[in-house]
Amino acid sequence: MGKHLSETQIAEFKEKGFIYPMNGISADEAAACRADIEHYERDTGSHAQFSLTLKAHMPFGRLCRLIANDKILDAVEDLIGPNIICWGSSIFAKDAGDGKWISWHADTYYYGLVPQESLTLWVAFTPANPNTGCLRCIPGSHLTNTEFDNEPNPDNLLIRGQTTKNVDETVSEFMPLEPGQFSIHHECTVHGSEPNQSHDRRIGMSIHYATPSTKQTKWHGEGKPVASLVRGKDRHGNWDYEKLTDVDYDPVIAAHMVKVREEFLGRR
Repeated sequence: MGKHLSETQIAEFKEKGFIYPMNGISADEAAACRADIEHYERDTGSHAQFSLTLKAHMPFGRLCRLIANDKILDAVEDLIGPNIICWGSSIFAKDAGDGKWISWHADTYYYGLVPQESLTLWVAFTPANPNTGCLRCIPGSHLTNTEFDNEPNPDNLLIRGQTTKNVDETVSEFMPLEPGQFSIHHECTVHGSEPNQSHDRRIGMSIHYATPSTKQTKWHGEGKPVASLVRGKDRHGNWDYEKLTDVDYDPVIAAHMVKVREEFLGRR
């Protein structure tokens, strides 16, 4: 028995490459996270889907606390051990009836992490189900070498249109979540999602965890890539560490978030 996960869940993750649902934060706290994001959208005029990417947690005190949440980290520790970094996060916000979807893909195509053993944890701030366009995964796909093409489409929320080849959708499994619950999938797990057919937004946050021994091979900035050491110790020195904010929203850190994203993408 792990700290958060059962032996059955741990075995299921190893076999299928994903597990769900687990309880993380309360529904009220999930609603507060949504409120913070939508307050940011109103104040900045920027849609969270396109502006809160790679380091979405950095300017928000509530989201910084979320990536270090004990229940979440206990589940992560059960899968990768006691030394944990959070190297990234993104907000996914599908507007009601906007027709946007996410193509079948594996995160590892563009992460640049070595070894390819990181985890993506997805926290629901609103109901995530087949009607709202929740994640669905291909069981066991993390154990195979998948190929992909870039197929840009204006309705695909993946800008470059990363699309896994030869996906058998008939074996896919939806991962529904209630607000405050989370799922975990391996970075090599093939996954995607359908459009939001509901009358409300579907909002959630992906959080990316790895061990400090992991190396980032696609960092284009000066010095080392940056992350947050959220549990345990770093004995490897592959990363520099950023400070997590305590305030509701810090515009200075928001500007730094953009800079870090541009450095990762090589746009400096």
